[in-house]
Amino acid sequence: MNEINIKSPGTSVQTQAERIAMSLRTLKPNPKQQKEELFALLYPVITELMDQGITQKAILAMLSKKGLKLHPARFKELLEQHAKETVTSDVEDAT
Repeated sequence: MNEINIKSPGTSVQTQAERIAMSLRTLKPNPKQQKEELFALLYPVITELMDQGITQKAILAMLSKKGLKLHPARFKELLEQHAKETVTSDVEDAT
């Protein structure tokens, strides 16, 4: 990655900020964050399948096959977390 010297003479603060912003945008989220974001997007489909009687084991196997590997305990944690968020969101929408 290119190093930026923010103290270079003759460089405006705006230019420095733009260079730093460009460098920051090259950073990648950590894998855990990516998994959580992906799970959040898939949550409605996952709950729909579970309501249809598809097993957690089958869902985890398909997620893993498609690149989203989750331990069963982590899967349950994420389900509970998103269920709480959904309930909170529904309550806020009702008020």
